[in-house]
Amino acid sequence: MSSRQHLSPITLKIGRDDAVDVIKGAACLLMVVAHVPFARARWLSTDTMGAVLFFASTGMNLAGIVEQRRDQEKRLAVNALFLIFAGFADNYVQGTLESCDVFQIAGMSILAMLALRRFLPRYWTWLFPLPFLVHFANQRFHWKVAAGGVSSFFLTPGLFPLLPWLGFYLLGAHLKKYDGQRMGWMIGALALASVVMFALFSPFRFNKYWMSGDYFLIGCAVTAWWFAGLRRWLTEGSAGKLVEIRRWGANSLVFYILNNFVIRALQMVSLKGVALFLLALALTAFLLRPALSLQTWTARLRPRFVLLAGVIISIAVLAANFALWPQSFHLRTLASFGLTFSFIACYPAWKNISRAIATPSADIAARERKTVGWLAEQR
Repeated sequence: MSSRQHLSPITLKIGRDDAVDVIKGAACLLMVVAHVPFARARWLSTDTMGAVLFFASTGMNLAGIVEQRRDQEKRLAVNALFLIFAGFADNYVQGTLESCDVFQIAGMSILAMLALRRFLPRYWTWLFPLPFLVHFANQRFHWKVAAGGVSSFFLTPGLFPLLPWLGFYLLGAHLKKYDGQRMGWMIGALALASVVMFALFSPFRFNKYWMSGDYFLIGCAVTAWWFAGLRRWLTEGSAGKLVEIRRWGANSLVFYILNNFVIRALQMVSLKGVALFLLALALTAFLLRPALSLQTWTARLRPRFVLLAGVIISIAVLAANFALWPQSFHLRTLASFGLTFSFIACYPAWKNISRAIATPSADIAARERKTVGWLAEQR
């Protein structure tokens, strides 16, 4: 394999967990299904389990990092802060500024998991039912009853509040930490048995945003059995055939942003249903290539320069929306994606900063020398 192929922005890095990438790639596919309105199948917007698999696979990634390299906690915490605050660019586009959306729940869950691991290093992943139990208690004792406000970032009603969605992050981390089929099959079986027991005392609701008990338990079963099944049957050959889905999974946040943009643009020309789904999926996969090339380029630049450029572009977008086309829905929507595209460009720069914060300068110099030597060998 040539150096060009090694350094291609769309090439998957060696050493990635194929099963985790397939799960997250499948979650990306289900996310596209959920975001496309199907007039005769409205249930697809809430019942596909795409969010569950997306969050659980993120927990798997985090566990894979911190359990192998314990010095990465500070870097992960800094990256989590970027997801929380810079992620409001996506909230602005989606109209969810007062809600805990995908980026906020990702960042908050990473911080929560790092904290739990710090205090309970051996048992932190076993706490995966706890967030749902706190949420379940809130449903019974009504600590929070109104939507909106800071409390919606932590408890329902809300979009993706920390409690109970943190439970799926922890479940993913638990499956990854105790890597093996037996744990997955066992958790899935216990979860489905609990669904049956739960149904004896309450009606079947399967409510995503209020996180009913049956939804949580079925989500646990789906996640556990996906992981166990892939560990059992995913071979190197079959993983090679799923390279495109694995690429989506390895770059899921970029895929998510691009898909939102594509669907919004296509809806403006009145596409819907199956046609919208197929075209949105194809265009998102196509645009992923230049987006990853952009990230590769910005990762080579000075981080402060990239972040400053992102801030300037974001301010210009907000000013244009306010002054030039305040009444034009289409122009405001398309221009607003300048914020999320800035997020795509700036995230590698922020990662470079977090890596510098977490890694002593001597280690950075040693790694740079090692990288230069590796590139020389490839040439």
